[in-house]
Amino acid sequence: MHRSTRIAAVCGLVWIASIAMLALLASLLPLRSPVAIDLSHLLVPPNAQSWAGTDQLGRDVLSRLIFSARESLLVVLGATSLSILLGTVLGCAAGYLGGIADRLLGILIDVSWSVPFIVFVVLIVSVTGVSPATLILSIGLLNWVTSARVFRAQAATIRRQDFVRTARAYGYGEWQIAFCTVLPNLRSTVLTLAAYGAVEVLTLETGLAFIGLSLPAPTPTWGGMLADGASYFAAAWWIVAGTTIAVTLTLASFQVIARRFERDLFSQPGN
Repeated sequence: MHRSTRIAAVCGLVWIASIAMLALLASLLPLRSPVAIDLSHLLVPPNAQSWAGTDQLGRDVLSRLIFSARESLLVVLGATSLSILLGTVLGCAAGYLGGIADRLLGILIDVSWSVPFIVFVVLIVSVTGVSPATLILSIGLLNWVTSARVFRAQAATIRRQDFVRTARAYGYGEWQIAFCTVLPNLRSTVLTLAAYGAVEVLTLETGLAFIGLSLPAPTPTWGGMLADGASYFAAAWWIVAGTTIAVTLTLASFQVIARRFERDLFSQPGN
């Protein structure tokens, strides 16, 4: 079981690395422009010239698929990093310090959970406009809650451990203890939550793009390609097929990586 988990995690890492590399090098690859319209080749099925076919405007589906990975992975990386950073700092501070800090975080978590996600995103988008930064900010500012609760509980447990008492006895300050002893013990938790967070962020970003709350046309996005292809599925299944496979494999890759980190986390002594 452990061997199969490792193999799945390695395959997931290879897939994500491959997608990220293609996205970064997309401009250097021999691809058509993802926004180039060719009205003489509408809804052409996969062939030697267009390996993934063309869409309803004659745009190359493979080119759009690769270029859209850049935007999607950028949002995933940025929003996941922001949510984990906020969750780590706030959760650890509340759990380790306790008292008023812990009560304030509890109130902040309740307030954050009471705000409907779509309403929050629409509010930010209407004020700042749609951009990768807007999506990173809106998703990251809501996704920190889960990680904050986990870090809050773990920090509260760690502060009662003997090595923390020993550090205090040797005269270390609370901030030194927090950064030098508490945070290093949360490394596996950070990796696990980051991988699971990437799954959630990619799902949210794709869903938002599908309903039109993502980067505006002509910028390609995975969710936007799914939305465009849904209307032509019966006549041009290839528009959504490639995107569906890419999104599914990417989500599955993050999932198996998260499970690998989770297995390592619970195999540690004391868990």
